[in-house]
Amino acid sequence: MLIAPEDPGSETIRVPVLKVFDGDGFLTRIDNPRRGASLEVTIRLGFIDAPEMEQPGGIEARDFLQSLIGGKHVDLAILMKMDTGGIVDRHKRIVAVPYLQMDQSNEANDPASQLGQFFRGLTAPSHRNIELEMILNGWAWVLDRYGPDESYFEALDDAQRNRRGIWANDDNVHPWEFKKQRYRARRAKPKPAPQTPLFDVPESAISCPMKGCDGQIVERSGRFGRFLGCTNFPRCRHSRNLNG
Repeated sequence: MLIAPEDPGSETIRVPVLKVFDGDGFLTRIDNPRRGASLEVTIRLGFIDAPEMEQPGGIEARDFLQSLIGGKHVDLAILMKMDTGGIVDRHKRIVAVPYLQMDQSNEANDPASQLGQFFRGLTAPSHRNIELEMILNGWAWVLDRYGPDESYFEALDDAQRNRRGIWANDDNVHPWEFKKQRYRARRAKPKPAPQTPLFDVPESAISCPMKGCDGQIVERSGRFGRFLGCTNFPRCRHSRNLNG
C-alpha cells in the first residue's frame, strides 16, 4: 500500500468515522459543545470519484477506504461547493478532504507501506491525505472539474501506469458515465400497458349509485340473461334489470 503524507493547507475539524458507505463517502458525527448537541452527517470526498458499488472495483474501493479510516478520527478540510454556494452538495452531504493524523496510522510505520514517488523528501508531515491515497492505490478517479492540486493528477498517472486497483482492467467506465447509462436504461424501459377494464364502458355510461363506488353502470350478461351491473364487480355488486 502506498501512503501520501501531506498536511492540510487550511483549518480542519476532527470527527469520528462511524460508517464507510463506499469509496468516496462516509458517515460522521459533528458535535456542537455550545449547544450541547451533535448531528450525524454524510461526508462526500471532494476531489475524487470512486467506482459505484455496482461497478467492478466498487466493493474493493469501499473496503480500501474502510481499511484506511474505519473506526478512526479524521481531520476534515471543508470545501465550498460552487454550485450550491455552501459546504453541502445538492444531496445534503458535506464536501471535504479527510486527513489522517500520523499517530493514528500504523501503516506509516509498516515496512510494507511505501511513499508515492512524488511525496519523497517531505519534511516530517503530520498527516496523510486520504483522497490522494485512494487515487495512488488505484481506487478512484480525479474530479478535475473542481480544480484539485496537481499532485492528484500525478497520483492518478502513477496508479494507471502501474496498473494498480481498478487500473488492472482495460474497460473501466467513469462513475459519472456509469450513472448516466443507468439513468438512460431506466428511462428506456417500456411503461406497463394500461390495465384493461373488466367491462367496456360506453361514453354514455352512468355512475354507480352505490355510496363510495366510482364504477359505471354497464350492460352485462349472467345466468338469467342480460342485466345492468357495476364495472367494479365483484367489489360492488349493485345490479338491476334492463327494464328498470
